[in-house]
Amino acid sequence: MSERRDDSSHSWFVPPKRFLVAVTKRLSPGWCCAAVVVAALAIWLLWDSGQPGGAEADTIAAAGATTAGEPTMWTCSMHPQIRSPKPGKCPICGMDLIPVTQSAAGMRTVTLMPEAVALMQLAVAPVERRYVTHTIPMVGKVDFDETRLGYITAWVAGRLDRLYVDFTGVTVRKGDHMAYIYSEQLYAAQQELIEAVRSARRRRNQGTSDLLQSSGIDLVEAAREKLRLLGLTPEQIAEIEKRDKPSDHVTIYAPVSGIVIEKLKQEGERVAVGDRIYTIADLSQVWVHLDAYESDLPWVRYGQDVTITTEAYPGEEFHGRIAFIQPVLDDRTRTVKVRVNVPNETGKLKPGMFVHATIHPTVAAGGRVMDPSLAGKWISPMHPEIIKDEPGVCDICGMPLVRAESLGYVSPSTDTQPPPLVIPHLAPLITGKRAVVYVQLPELPDGLQNAVQETETAVAAGDLAAGRERMAALARLLDRPYRKGTSFARALWSRYADALSAAAVAGARAKTPDELRDAWQRIDDLMVEVNERFAPPGQPTYEGREIVLGPRAGDYYLVRHGLEEGELVVTRGNFKLDAEIQIQAKPSMMTPEGGGTGGGHGAHGGHAAHGEHGGHGGGHADQTAAAASGVPAAFAQSLHRIQRLYHRIAEAVLRGEDEAAREGFADLQQAIASAPAAALRGHPRAMWKELAMLMTNDAVLGRDAKTDRDLQDAFAALRSHVRRLQQAFGVQPLSTPHVHRIGVGTAFQKQLSDLWRAYLQLQRALAADDAKAARQAVALLRTSVESVDASVESEDAQKAWARESANLQKLVA
Repeated sequence: MSERRDDSSHSWFVPPKRFLVAVTKRLSPGWCCAAVVVAALAIWLLWDSGQPGGAEADTIAAAGATTAGEPTMWTCSMHPQIRSPKPGKCPICGMDLIPVTQSAAGMRTVTLMPEAVALMQLAVAPVERRYVTHTIPMVGKVDFDETRLGYITAWVAGRLDRLYVDFTGVTVRKGDHMAYIYSEQLYAAQQELIEAVRSARRRRNQGTSDLLQSSGIDLVEAAREKLRLLGLTPEQIAEIEKRDKPSDHVTIYAPVSGIVIEKLKQEGERVAVGDRIYTIADLSQVWVHLDAYESDLPWVRYGQDVTITTEAYPGEEFHGRIAFIQPVLDDRTRTVKVRVNVPNETGKLKPGMFVHATIHPTVAAGGRVMDPSLAGKWISPMHPEIIKDEPGVCDICGMPLVRAESLGYVSPSTDTQPPPLVIPHLAPLITGKRAVVYVQLPELPDGLQNAVQETETAVAAGDLAAGRERMAALARLLDRPYRKGTSFARALWSRYADALSAAAVAGARAKTPDELRDAWQRIDDLMVEVNERFAPPGQPTYEGREIVLGPRAGDYYLVRHGLEEGELVVTRGNFKLDAEIQIQAKPSMMTPEGGGTGGGHGAHGGHAAHGEHGGHGGGHADQTAAAASGVPAAFAQSLHRIQRLYHRIAEAVLRGEDEAAREGFADLQQAIASAPAAALRGHPRAMWKELAMLMTNDAVLGRDAKTDRDLQDAFAALRSHVRRLQQAFGVQPLSTPHVHRIGVGTAFQKQLSDLWRAYLQLQRALAADDAKAARQAVALLRTSVESVDASVESEDAQKAWARESANLQKLVA
């Protein structure tokens, strides 16, 4: 934002006395009096327009960050990390430095005039708890349902004398004749049946039985079964028995209804047993193969309803359910194939059609998927179209049905967690793994600041009667209803108003000056927090905040940590706010640690850390750190506890103990939240608020890390922030923890020496930026690691080397 410069810094400004002398020398005596009057009026107008509130143009130009009476600093508009107490040139680009007033607000806050808010066209939206619907667009292609394909094959060897279906695309019904085949084998089998029937008939007429009949063997039934296995229908077999004469031809019928999609033989061709003649597809149900991007996979579930549209039938929707999600990702397209079963009774969906598909999953807390239509339902694990209200078996395959919740769904009636916290997707400024949002602070009640200041003055004067009177007036003011802002602002103010009112009432009833001062101290401590959470009346204030985002769901992002329900986040103009914060050299999206002194919060006095690992603090060490950094001893002890937890996490990450590291991150989050920072004031408080926010985000990411890489990334960020904590508060780092040494033999030591030399060779190659030598050194290092033999060493040594060897092999792989 633009800032008004001090008039004395402008080269065109002429002092009033010199101006009058120059004018009187150039004008005749008659005009001198008039000139003096005009000049004086002009100077007065010029001087008045330079004052705050003088001219509207200057008011808007100066409507950036408001000042708090601190000395003006000078910075470069292109390099805001450059800070100077006086004007000059930027040492990087040579541009003139511009003045910027240091703000007494927080490290990421900026206060604007209402005119500036209008010019920047800022817009805000509330942080909400709601189930959001995510829309996943996909494209794909219609295909045949493989489970509904039928094949007409030759069950006997022979010659195709006639094909009744002589082209593809013909619609056939089950039982339609398809081919007429000549077969010698079939002729012999028919003769066997006829002879068996004749023999059985003679025995019945003569009333005799043979040996086979007495042994239970039915020759007629055996002949019938042989013909059935050769592909004849029961009707055809009955016709042969009735005709009492074998035929050397047989008709092949369609086993299923559908469309003939393949004709593989021609009339006159000989076929062997098993040769495929036709392929029939049942198109009453088709498959649709869709491509789902890997970023959408968290929302894709088996059994989800899919809406499908085609170019052929605009405006008409087809619906199906996801039946299969391919477990392998296509590395060329970075997509996963998703198969959808779609009913197609009308036959409008043709195999080969391109389609557009959408899934509309409802997202619950933690990124879980909610489908109200499947709440309390039972579904087939093989055929998602089979859904029942009660347990049972699948009507198609007979498999037992399973609960929909077992397939990754959450039911609205059984979900014990509240809806997820979400913000519009335009709110966060995302750079890599960081997300910055700007929160509009609610305004304080009118008159509160004056009432508190008057109360402070009365208490400081030591006048018990006046102090009690001001306390009573403050209590009456706090009892007024708060009518500003959102329901969140009202609930937040109610929480502070109750505590402030209780302290004010205690002050109004004070019988001694000491009781009055104690009541005022409670009010003063509370007002420090109130001034952080609320903006002055009529002065819109925005606070930058780094948060932990979850996945994006449609037009919203899920928030894992960093915001509260009801807070207002900036959705338009947030880049402009970030630019203003950056110019003030405060932490912003582009400069996470700020520039220069961090917008008035310079590097705090204290001892810089000499490393990350130092001795266990406590007792006298805490007192020394507290004295050096100017923070209370109880707070210094909490800082040492944070350091100890950090070292515990570091050891767990180093050993590859992921679960222990996650537990350490969870304990760290609790330690940061419980740190007694209420007594901090000024810069230490602002610095702690900044670092606590960053370290808490690291703790959340580490606590919820799913992979070893995520855990390492969270620890790397935490390490950087702990260093800043040590430097900011002058806390002495903990000493290096005791290392348990294991005795080994000379031969094993020599093997480790060879390994060390291979490592040094790799180090030199990397330092020389020699890629070829580095690859050779890596190969040598890998060989050295694999050749180390610890079998003759102690059990502790073998276990230790096995752990280190696994880590080394992973690094050189």
